[in-house]
Order: sequence, then structure tokens, then C-alpha cells
Amino acid sequence: MEIVFYDLETSMPEGKEQSREILEFGAVVLSAKGLVEVDSYTTPVRPSVMNSRNAAGTSSGALRLLIESMSYCTQAGRIWAGHNICEFDNVRIEEAFASIGRPMPEAAGFIDTLPLLQRTFGQRAGNLKLSTLAAYFSLGKQEHRSLPDVRMNIKVLKRCATVLLLVF
Repeated sequence: MEIVFYDLETSMPEGKEQSREILEFGAVVLSAKGLVEVDSYTTPVRPSVMNSRNAAGTSSGALRLLIESMSYCTQAGRIWAGHNICEFDNVRIEEAFASIGRPMPEAAGFIDTLPLLQRTFGQRAGNLKLSTLAAYFSLGKQEHRSLPDVRMNIKVLKRCATVLLLVF
């Protein structure tokens, strides 16, 4: 079994009528046995810089890249994981697929590290944003690039698990 940790980087809307645009997708595949990285994938997904647009205003090239990215995640019944994926990343992905009249691919399961850490790690590290957790564990600064942020998420989760194991 494999777990694919992923992250999106998005634009910041300037007004309420503007939606977020997916700019980049990154993923790291870990073997469930040993949590060792076995593969990684990253791609820019930026509709505004692609040439052809569909009726919804989203670039067909960008959607192709997103579909390709999600196909990567769903290979071999992988479990999807990431920090705040259920409330943020998956919502953006679902919106993108809805814009072309397709359902979002299904995962074998989800591990959202934000609610997991809220329940188990509590407020030891403040607001539990990835940047705050990285600083708490002296792992460096969050880059706000999809692949480095995925790797940071994995390091943070391993550190939190170690602390919890030693405390209990």
C-alpha cells in the first residue's frame, strides 16, 4: 500500500467574485511500510498562462495537467494525505473538475494531517499551520511551493509522531 502526500499552490483572489486558481501541484509517494519516499511528481497548473480556454474560462491545458496529477494520485488504490486537504486542496480540485463536468477522482482513503494534529498534538505548536509547525521543529521556512511543502509536511508529521510516542 502507498500513501500519496500532495499539496496545491493557489492564487489569492483579489475580490469575492474571483476564485482561487490552481498554480502548482506536487506529490510524494511513500510506502506505507517504513514511510519511505518511493516517487515524487510536480507540475505547474496555471490556467491563466495557458493558451486555449474552455467555456468556463479554464484552460484545457491546465485541466489536462490537473487530471494527469490526480491520475497519479489514484494509481494502485493510493491513500491521499496532506495538510488541510479536506477543507482546502480537495475543494479546489473538486471545483476544477466540476468546471469541466467531471467528478473528482476517488481516493482509497484520506489522511488530513491538520485535524489529525488538532486531535492528537493539540496547541503545543500554536496554530498548527505548516509554517508554524516547521518553525516549532526547527525544520526551516515553508517555501510555499508544492513539492517542498509536501516534504515539509511529511517531516512535520514524523516529528509530531515522535513527540507523541515519547510523551505517552
